[in-house]
Amino acid sequence: MLIDIATAASNSTIDLHISIFVTCLCNPEAVPHIPNLIVTLSRPSVQDLLKDLISLSPSSEKEDSIETQCEESQTLMGSGGGVAVCASGPDSLTRDSQNAVARLGLTVGMDVGGIALHTELFTL
Repeated sequence: MLIDIATAASNSTIDLHISIFVTCLCNPEAVPHIPNLIVTLSRPSVQDLLKDLISLSPSSEKEDSIETQCEESQTLMGSGGGVAVCASGPDSLTRDSQNAVARLGLTVGMDVGGIALHTELFTL
């Protein structure tokens, strides 16, 4: 199903990027070709990923005027289709994901068109 979603997105105006982080890639040949998919052998820094993805603008700095913040916010709102964060793993990973989304705050979330978070907790 992920292949179908990614293929449909690549043939449309939707900008979909999929990053999968694994701690053991035992069979690299088994990873299917999916458009805009990056598989990385490491544990992610969810906070850094979100900051890079959203590219926090200077409008989040307190020294900017309210007018500047409003203008930049309206520009971002028009182009933001939202961000989805999905994390599946141990408690520390899901907690880091929850905290990273919470650190962005309501204003940034609204600026990008909303942020959705889905976590699945599992341990071995």
